[in-house]
Amino acid sequence: MDTVAIISYFNFSRQKAREIALRQTLRYLSRQVDVILVCYGLMDESIFSEKRVHIVHVQSASRVWQKERFNNIALLHIKKNHKYIIWVDADVIFVEPDWLVQLKDRLISYRLVQLFNKVIDVSMVNNRFTLLGLNRKSVIESLYDDISPESYFGQSGISLQLGCNPGMAWGARVETIKKIGFCDFMIMGSGDKLLLASAMGYYKMYSELLHLNESLRKLSLEWGKRVFQVVEGKVFYLENTIYHLVQGNYDSRNYPGRYQLIKDDGFVFHDYLNVNEYASWQWKNSNNRFASIIESYFSARKD
Repeated sequence: MDTVAIISYFNFSRQKAREIALRQTLRYLSRQVDVILVCYGLMDESIFSEKRVHIVHVQSASRVWQKERFNNIALLHIKKNHKYIIWVDADVIFVEPDWLVQLKDRLISYRLVQLFNKVIDVSMVNNRFTLLGLNRKSVIESLYDDISPESYFGQSGISLQLGCNPGMAWGARVETIKKIGFCDFMIMGSGDKLLLASAMGYYKMYSELLHLNESLRKLSLEWGKRVFQVVEGKVFYLENTIYHLVQGNYDSRNYPGRYQLIKDDGFVFHDYLNVNEYASWQWKNSNNRFASIIESYFSARKD
């Protein structure tokens, strides 16, 4: 198998719906590719029996956005035969058969590929997918048809307005991702959109839109420059429909304002957080106001 999927899963809120979604994601993906699952807070360990799934179990992690940190852990477990890599959210279902052939074809000309042109929100009812009536398209398609990159990366809430999605599922060659790594300093989320902004050369604009403090802004500019040097704007998407198994409420996530909660320049990233023995982010001292702010933010999301 020359393709590997990496999935980051953390369930601080102990929501059963998140585990149900993960099981469905693994059920479909493990039929098609090798899978590396980096996880924290897994309640039902029978999920470990899924075929072709390599589990990396994180024993300790602070309650911050760990997705890109866990993705970087997964990179340490890539095998030599893996030439292609995809990274997908732990609630995405690949229901169509030919996306992998398309991906390999796209990666002849492009360096970063979003793995869909349509995402459909669904729920599980009696072990069947039920459509919820919300469909979105690839952000790359929107950037070709609906809006300029300057407008997209310079406006808050624009993805919801356009009905597009900048995250969920991406693919590349392994050699490309190993050169850039994942932006694991994005501890309140939005790493997928920063990746896209960086790949297209708009990382400065998007860092300003997020209202990052000085420490996070410096990290984003350093990483974003490296990404653009590697990807050079060569991004595209697949003609592929995926399902998104919804948990939580979009209205409670405060996407546009989340980084303003920690905009204080007193928050110097590596003074407060380090990588623990399990390679996850851990507060050096959890008794600080920034930890409390981030804890409150994720508690309010309830997803």
